[in-house]
Amino acid sequence: MPANAATKQVQERNPVEIDTLTGLVRGGALEEVLERRIHERPEQAVGVCVLGIDRFRHINDLLGYDAGDRILREVADRLSRWLPANGSLARLGGDEFAIVLPGLEERAAMLSGAAILNILEPPIALDQREIFASASLGLSLYPEDGGSAAMLLRRASLAVARAKARGGGVLERATNPNGLRPEERYQMEGALRRALENNELSLRYQPQVDRDGKLRGLEALLVWNHPELGRVQTETFIRLAEEIGVIAPIGAWVLESSCRQMMAWRQAGLAVPRVAVNVSPLQFACPGFVDMVRGVLRDTGLNGDALELEITEGTILRDIEESAARMRELRAEGVRIAIDDFGVGYSPLTYLHRLPLDVVKVDRTFVSEITKPSGSLPVVHTITVLAHHRGLEVVAEGVETEGELELVRAARCDMVQGYLIGNPLPSAGIAELMLQPELLTTHFHVPWPGGY
Repeated sequence: MPANAATKQVQERNPVEIDTLTGLVRGGALEEVLERRIHERPEQAVGVCVLGIDRFRHINDLLGYDAGDRILREVADRLSRWLPANGSLARLGGDEFAIVLPGLEERAAMLSGAAILNILEPPIALDQREIFASASLGLSLYPEDGGSAAMLLRRASLAVARAKARGGGVLERATNPNGLRPEERYQMEGALRRALENNELSLRYQPQVDRDGKLRGLEALLVWNHPELGRVQTETFIRLAEEIGVIAPIGAWVLESSCRQMMAWRQAGLAVPRVAVNVSPLQFACPGFVDMVRGVLRDTGLNGDALELEITEGTILRDIEESAARMRELRAEGVRIAIDDFGVGYSPLTYLHRLPLDVVKVDRTFVSEITKPSGSLPVVHTITVLAHHRGLEVVAEGVETEGELELVRAARCDMVQGYLIGNPLPSAGIAELMLQPELLTTHFHVPWPGGY
């Protein structure tokens, strides 16, 4: 197998940092090589790719680990033979590889990424069969996507995760959240790392109502108010939190705060059936996530059936079997599982039967199109029918107009959430709403349609 620049350097310095299966350097050693290159030539653009083999776990399950190892060696060999003389290649672990391509601006780096995917298209000969091992690729660029090796690799890793969520076999470019300028991003990063200790994070709760307009649950929504930056858009700072590695403590704080608030309401005699908490893909993938949830329930005294965790469709599709196993552990604690943003994951609806779910949340993009001619009403109705046959509840989220409400009712959705029903409120506002439930029934003067 041809040695690349990073391998030669590491072999001379520390042979222990070489992956014994593929002969490539390990990820930590590549990070050092990349950091040194950035330091020595800060004016030179660099492309950083992270490649992941699609559905590699299923290859191991079907063909065995020996076959999986042979496929990894073949992929490493093809990447090594393609690699430019000044490039570096490493195995990050599992099915992932990293490629560093110095001197490439965005267009050239994108073309190189496409070429990498192309070299993996021919089948791999394995005994008496041919295996097609497609891959996904995430690409980040120095300096626009980060000024350090760690940040560039992290952003490329997040991009490849998004590529796999789209179904695999594609190249995904890392993008700067909301187009932040470097100085804005630097300021926001530092502020976000201190947001928890400075008590700048808070929760709002949005009502979820049933067919009769009665309160059946709340979704906890995170808000960040910074003294200088003001109210930061949620999507922006959540994505940034994932990229800089602080999403786990923030997610744990949201879960614990929501559960403690539920207990406080109940102790005050206000009966909220349950609270739904969003879970970041990176948080859900953490090995200790289930134990963390168990610990929060134990420490707050809240029963598991009062908690609902919302997991995005893309998160689950990365590895359905592993996701299902983790979800079964949570449901064993009584926790309800909702699949969020349903319908945008480039996958057949029939995979629902493989997942231990309780709730399907129809993505707001479908709700916003439901009133248009040739709009999304048939899609929403199809999702509802399928979910009901599986015994699942259906929530239409993002309902903002009377027309949308009328049609999600016609589609037989069980529950509704959105600004038409109620704005996200602080805990005191929710307490007032529970004492005056008639405030939620304003738009429900027409009886909800019956069965199918």
